[in-house]
Amino acid sequence: MFNISSVSNEVKEEVKGLIDQHIHQEDITDMLKELSESVPMKKVTEALRQLYYIEKFTFMYEIEHFVSSYEKVTHQSLTEMTLSTDTTHPLNIFKHEINLFKYLLKDTAELFDKVKEDDSEAVEIFKEKVQALSGLIPHFNRKEKLIFPVIERRGEYILPRKMWADDDVIRFALNKLQKRVAKIDEVEWRHIQNAYTELEISLTDMLRQEEILFIPLIQEDISPVEWQQIAQESSAFGYAIEVTETYHDSEIEITPIDAQYDAKQGQQNLRFGGGFLTTKEADLILNNLPVEITFVDKNGTFKYFNDLIEASEMMFIRTPISIGRNVANCHPPKSLSKVMQIIRDLKTKQKESESMWFKKGNQFIHVTYKALFDENDTYIGILEYVQDIQPFFELPQRFKRDATKNK
Repeated sequence: MFNISSVSNEVKEEVKGLIDQHIHQEDITDMLKELSESVPMKKVTEALRQLYYIEKFTFMYEIEHFVSSYEKVTHQSLTEMTLSTDTTHPLNIFKHEINLFKYLLKDTAELFDKVKEDDSEAVEIFKEKVQALSGLIPHFNRKEKLIFPVIERRGEYILPRKMWADDDVIRFALNKLQKRVAKIDEVEWRHIQNAYTELEISLTDMLRQEEILFIPLIQEDISPVEWQQIAQESSAFGYAIEVTETYHDSEIEITPIDAQYDAKQGQQNLRFGGGFLTTKEADLILNNLPVEITFVDKNGTFKYFNDLIEASEMMFIRTPISIGRNVANCHPPKSLSKVMQIIRDLKTKQKESESMWFKKGNQFIHVTYKALFDENDTYIGILEYVQDIQPFFELPQRFKRDATKNK
């Protein structure tokens, strides 16, 4: 069960005391041996998660030092990966990416002196390394959109919310660094170095979180079926490394995450609008509308999206593993207040709808949010529909009133 607050106070206080003594350079060798004999490794990592995410007692570099000492003294690993030896398994890909980011940070920092001296070859390599750090985006997106929903189903929300907030800090730092590097001939070197240091500190801290606190948690408690689902849905978000095959366990039969949300079950006629449709007909209609539709019910549960195109081609990527997730957990912390305000305004009828639009590559994306009420004026939920309106701007000025003739 995912619950970083489930560890006993006695274990938590014991681990807390050992970390505190270790910080002050005291010899805790004997106490670490006693801890390993009396407390299961799972409880030790649970205590570390609680001390970091809930009590904010310590820093990640201090936890890293503690874990290193624990493993050296006890010859037991708190972070060893034993789930699968298959390199295409989502967890092994995740770990591989962590190692990649570590090397990129190290290699980039080692170029500083030559880049500062305007060594042209070093400058080009430096640019390539900084650009390669863009792999953080799919790495974080898969974690937030595929793994966090599984954690939340176990009733754990604190860890994903805090980790996602840290991810956004890193995204911002990466964007700032890349913008400065893009103008490396115009920007003073100290500004680039400061931006890199900001990214390095926050990213190094996150990589420690993922390796020491996050991976042991998900390795133990995510089921084989859920890992198979994560593997199937990962390609929509991409990877930081080259992945040519999708992990597949022949013994796992993939079933819908929750049958009650599967609109493809059953064939009975149901009343829709002014007529009748089978669920299959309704499903086909919704899946062929030229808009991406999302529905969040009155309880804030992400309940539906139409299956219009492949997830990787969506304007707003939606995947089945997020179905059942609370809408508050589907958005990054930095935009959460805005999203919840929109929902409140629509739910209370302060607004009939809310629209926004923006450019994304060659697309001009138009988004509309609308509250739904039944015949008794009871609030049902929020409908979101998204459309690329760029093609409308490109229509010729002359009127077209007839169907295109076959040649």
